[in-house]
Amino acid sequence: MDLVLGYLKGKLGKEMMYTKRPNHMGVLMGEVEGYEPNKGYAKIKLSKELNLGDSIAIKDSSCKISELMEGKNNIKTAQNRQIITIGRIKGKILKGDKVYKTVSGKLNKEIIQIASRENIKRPINAKIYLKENEKIKLEIKDLWSNIKLIEVEDTIVKKADNNGISKERIREQLSKTGNTTFEINEIQVIADDNIIVPISGLNSVRRNAFEKLEKKLVQSFKRNKKVEQHSNNENKKANSEVKVSVLLNSIKEDINYTKITGIDNIYVPFRLFLSNKERVEEICKHFDTYLLLPSITKSNYERLIESNLVYILKKNIKGIVVSNLSHFEILKKYRNEIKHLKLIANYTLNITNNNTVKELENMKISKYIVPPELDKDSIQSLAGNIEKEAIVYGRTLLMTSEYCTIGTFKNCNATCEKGTYKLKDRMGFEFPIYTDRVNCNNLIYNSKITSISYKDLNVDSIRVDILDESEGEIQNIVNTHKKGYRLEGEKYTNGNLYREI
Repeated sequence: MDLVLGYLKGKLGKEMMYTKRPNHMGVLMGEVEGYEPNKGYAKIKLSKELNLGDSIAIKDSSCKISELMEGKNNIKTAQNRQIITIGRIKGKILKGDKVYKTVSGKLNKEIIQIASRENIKRPINAKIYLKENEKIKLEIKDLWSNIKLIEVEDTIVKKADNNGISKERIREQLSKTGNTTFEINEIQVIADDNIIVPISGLNSVRRNAFEKLEKKLVQSFKRNKKVEQHSNNENKKANSEVKVSVLLNSIKEDINYTKITGIDNIYVPFRLFLSNKERVEEICKHFDTYLLLPSITKSNYERLIESNLVYILKKNIKGIVVSNLSHFEILKKYRNEIKHLKLIANYTLNITNNNTVKELENMKISKYIVPPELDKDSIQSLAGNIEKEAIVYGRTLLMTSEYCTIGTFKNCNATCEKGTYKLKDRMGFEFPIYTDRVNCNNLIYNSKITSISYKDLNVDSIRVDILDESEGEIQNIVNTHKKGYRLEGEKYTNGNLYREI
């Protein structure tokens, strides 16, 4: 059996992940003794217990055990060292194939029982009105929030010819909360004597009331997205005034970045200051350039930053983009060197509300970048006395992985810098993979490119993230977004702009 230890022993190479199966492999529980493909019968010698309702996998084949036999006898459970036969499994199964248990039916039942005991419901009080020749009326109140709701059912209460429905029967019917989020704490029945009402009417009024109360509760939990506007809209810039920042995730040899117009600031990642020194110095001479610190830094990376920071600070940079709270501790050691520089808070600091913006103001941050997870209303609601910047173009970085996918399937000899690599999902979408060579992190980007208009977002500047675009494409991207437009087509997306968080 292949053993995968993940991070347990600190190995990040080929031994870290199992590459032959993308899903749950299961527990080894036996070996195939024989197989009848016509009937789908597999004879298995067990090394662990097997029960009806379990699920197993043999290579690419899998099934849920609905037929378990020892010889010609049907059994419900089998133990270690028994030779049993299971039915209804198809595939290229051979003698000696390993058998894995992927699901334990017995364990699943125990989990469901535990979960049902831990399912906490919201207590409610109910009051039902049953008046002769009137519609059924039910009033319920959520005791945790004190939210009330009244539901009226079209069913008319009638006078009974003989014995009417009892109050106990009414309470019993209303108490059936089933799979809802509620449980009845108290039921008050206000009813005329000797009346009759269909059980279907009681069920309907109860069901509708619960559904509406649940919706009302959800609405009450939603964040108040009141947009804070400064007096005279002084923070909202005219289209011609918007500033443009460009993040260069890579520097390509065939691009003369100094020829690109319409750019106010350029953000250059720390690793490029080390690997592309001459090109970065050229960029620093032509643009207001900012050092972008990485969002994930371990001790070795932090030591590398500290040992190179003084050198970088001498390269005529205008400021530093802080991507991790630990960076503030690093920068404390360089108070004199950075006192003339601007500090920008990257979106990775999770700036999602005005309390955070206020804290950034107190920390003397000059600008913050809005997280791409935010929707339009949330972006609009962010306000303060420092600049606000939105990312309007680029592939969103989905994951930073310490596990090197490229190095697992290729020889790790800077292979990642000699070609292009992508992950393809089951839908055929391709996710570009790049590598931070400082610590060999894999950077996995979205399959689609976000492209949005900054209009109505109430921002001071916009950011364009460049990954592998050509010089002409970069110029077109800057021109288009500076005018407040977006790029259209199948490969572009609005991201989360119109998705409520």
